Amino acid sequence: MAETNNNKRVTFRLKSEKKKGLALLIYDLKQPKLIPVKLLTFIILSGVGVLLPFTTIHMKSLGMTFKEVGAIYGVSSIAAILSPFIIGLIADKLGNFKVLMSAVHALLGIIALLFLTVPAGKTWHFYPDTMTFALGCSDSNSDYLNSASLSLTDLDSNPCQVQSNWIRGNLNNISVLLEECGYVCYDQPSDVIKEVIEPNQSLPIVAVKNVVLPKMEFREAVFFPNFWNLDMTCSPTRIGQDVCVLNRQNNASETSTAVNTTLGLDFFSESVNAKGSFPVTWMIMEDGANSGQKKKNFQCGTYGADEKLHQTVYFKDSNQAGNNRAVYQFCRPQCIVRINRFDLCSDMVREDVFNPQLTFWLYMGLRLIFDILLGGLDLFVGASVALVSELGGDYGFQRMFGYIGIAVFSPISGVLIDQFSEDDSILGNTRPAFYLFAGLFGTAAVGMLTINLDFKRPAENLLSDVKSLLKNVELDLLLIVAFVSGICNGHGFYYLFLFLEEIGGNSSLMGLSTTFQCLTVIPLLLFSDRIFRKLSHPNVQVICFAVNVVRLIGYSYLHNPHLCLLFESLDAISWNFARTSHVAYANQLGTTSTVASIQGLLGGLTFGLGFGVGSSGGSLLIGAYGQRVTFRILGGISFITGLFYFLFNFFYLRPKNTKTMESAEAVNQNEMVSETISSLSSNGGSS
Repeated sequence: MAETNNNKRVTFRLKSEKKKGLALLIYDLKQPKLIPVKLLTFIILSGVGVLLPFTTIHMKSLGMTFKEVGAIYGVSSIAAILSPFIIGLIADKLGNFKVLMSAVHALLGIIALLFLTVPAGKTWHFYPDTMTFALGCSDSNSDYLNSASLSLTDLDSNPCQVQSNWIRGNLNNISVLLEECGYVCYDQPSDVIKEVIEPNQSLPIVAVKNVVLPKMEFREAVFFPNFWNLDMTCSPTRIGQDVCVLNRQNNASETSTAVNTTLGLDFFSESVNAKGSFPVTWMIMEDGANSGQKKKNFQCGTYGADEKLHQTVYFKDSNQAGNNRAVYQFCRPQCIVRINRFDLCSDMVREDVFNPQLTFWLYMGLRLIFDILLGGLDLFVGASVALVSELGGDYGFQRMFGYIGIAVFSPISGVLIDQFSEDDSILGNTRPAFYLFAGLFGTAAVGMLTINLDFKRPAENLLSDVKSLLKNVELDLLLIVAFVSGICNGHGFYYLFLFLEEIGGNSSLMGLSTTFQCLTVIPLLLFSDRIFRKLSHPNVQVICFAVNVVRLIGYSYLHNPHLCLLFESLDAISWNFARTSHVAYANQLGTTSTVASIQGLLGGLTFGLGFGVGSSGGSLLIGAYGQRVTFRILGGISFITGLFYFLFNFFYLRPKNTKTMESAEAVNQNEMVSETISSLSSNGGSS
């Protein structure tokens, strides 16, 4: 009989003790009530991962400034703080937690699609990196300064604002690439051609000779290669100055070789603005006998017996019967020249402005509603944590499935953004990310109807409940740590992809970086329970801050975008694992009746206030100091917070926990003694 009682007592103790290590994971997997939690966590975090990191890129693509982006994040952070309590009140009145959560996820998917209807306030388009010019002789009645007979004519359709430092000087040099030569035919109205033809009646009316199919087409011109090279012969005159005669030299091989050339241009000529032509005052060719020599005083020489370059005019009458808008082609022997746009122009992009105010306020309204609903997801987290604790499972294990979802879907989102992005747009086409988000959250809306979670309202009496919670100093420090962690990681969450784009990264790399982050955190989450027990949550937080310092300072010196994969692996520790520790530690400090209130407060401070300060304050820092300095400032904040929490843990928490453990051991020993005496007494009585 005594043996039976002992067995019962041992059995009771085993059931009350939470499983550890591999046994805990196996037990967690076998719990049927936790399977919907795992699936929904997978879907929800997948949706968050495919969209939210790209929202800043989407706002910038709509033409918003960093100040406007920061203002939107600042307002939305307030909504994120209040939303768990607002939605909790609605759930309490509604009385049906599943229906409310389903409606929240469905509305989030719908609003994500509504973001795509916001019109762009500004759009930008990259100009090509190189500009194309035609180098050739000008008309005999040229109005160029210094009587220059050689000019550089812009063939591109994009405007060019000449660099201001070049406008200050009269003569300037620019490096160009002299390519193949041939005929450049310009589209001109018929009256312009007649003015050229009438003084030269000896020219044929229709003549286009030695041309092949068009090689290149430009704004108002077509280039026909003719396989000849530009030749320059210089000789002294009676007054002692060299005169350089330009000729066309036949190229027997019918292949052209690009020649590096330096030109001296006159930027003050009237033709620069009127015709897009730059008079050439001197030239240095890195080819031939005169290689490296500075030549000027150009004259157009001869090609053949009786043709001069500046007099050779080819045209084709394209007039049709009854058409009064005839266009003629005016052709000249010229060479194609390539110039780096950065060397000549100050404008590298074209900005089209529409209605920025309309864009800002429409986006602000949608984002406010979106973040209110998104903050309601903390209710799902609170209910999940309560269920996991009740069943003796591991919350980190549930969250691991969410990171698996991010690892799978985030690179898909990045690849789709790259595939659907236009070549001439500065920022990628983020529409696929919104479609993926809507699809995933629509699926989650249906899944919410199948889950069996009891609603845990954040607070019966908000003010009194929060006041009682804040009396715990250990919890207060955790909330401060979570707030600072939200600031540092919230900034990276919203602005990291913009930084990667600035240094040459594409959306595929951005999605892959998120995958690396999630793959790194998965092993940590598998053994999170053991890590938390061995190291304690405060020590884990200190380590996470130390890793975050390395990550942020490293980003401030990053120039190769592919190295972000290394730093995002560190982010798995500094943010993902830290966030899991926040939730588990807060749950440990609370009770079943206060878990929802604690999780709501923790989520509001982390994602609402922390992310809000990190995003809005970060936008101001970026505008004032740039991305790199901002990373260093946040790295300093992480270092100071981690050091303070380490000292707090070492001088306060460890002695306190030691005393608590000693008291608990003494109580356990007394209980064991009492149980033993009681058992002996009962055994004696029964015998």
